[in-house]
Amino acid sequence: MTYLQIIRRVFSVLVYFIAISLGAGVFVVNPPRVILVAPVLTGCLLLGHAVKTTHLEELGYATMWLWVALLFLQVSLQLGWLIWETNLVHREIPPLVGFPEIRFLGTIWLLAVLLTSYIRGVQGSGSTPIPTPW
Repeated sequence: MTYLQIIRRVFSVLVYFIAISLGAGVFVVNPPRVILVAPVLTGCLLLGHAVKTTHLEELGYATMWLWVALLFLQVSLQLGWLIWETNLVHREIPPLVGFPEIRFLGTIWLLAVLLTSYIRGVQGSGSTPIPTPW
């Protein structure tokens, strides 16, 4: 393995870890809660598996679907909350992130999207991965 390939792989792993941790941990508010362990641990496990089995491309697609799901979730929740607040309740309601149930369910839902899209990508790759020397 050349130095350029090693640098590319290390950079890819770093970018994927940051994207997974930020994407799946978006519902963890200040101060960090115990639930922050779930996105970080899931990201580490998926990255370890992807590097070991050379499925970094599938992990990239799974990370893309994580961010698509996050965008969908944010837009739909904001629109629903805005309609609920202005038309039905007629008063100001605290943000959804203030509720611990919403934080927990949102984090679990985003991790489920990440895991299912990665597993589907790995199963659908069809080729036997070639293990790397490290």
